[in-house]
Amino acid sequence: MEIDLSKARATVRELSAALEALDGTAVDETPTRAGRAQRTEVSRTLQRLAHLGDRASVEIMDAYYVFKERDEPAGKDLG
Repeated sequence: MEIDLSKARATVRELSAALEALDGTAVDETPTRAGRAQRTEVSRTLQRLAHLGDRASVEIMDAYYVFKERDEPAGKDLG
């Protein structure tokens, strides 16, 4: 059996690149249209980063469940 984590690895690479791009960003706190637009963009980016983290977690759990299904034959009572 070969464990396939390629989807999770691709998601983590995407997350890492986005984190690097956002890290250290100076937020414009002025009450101008440009300031609001930038804060909205930062907010959306942070939400997307959280989503990518969740997606990577789900992809890893998918691999775990595939592994467990093969590791534990159906109907085997562990208790």
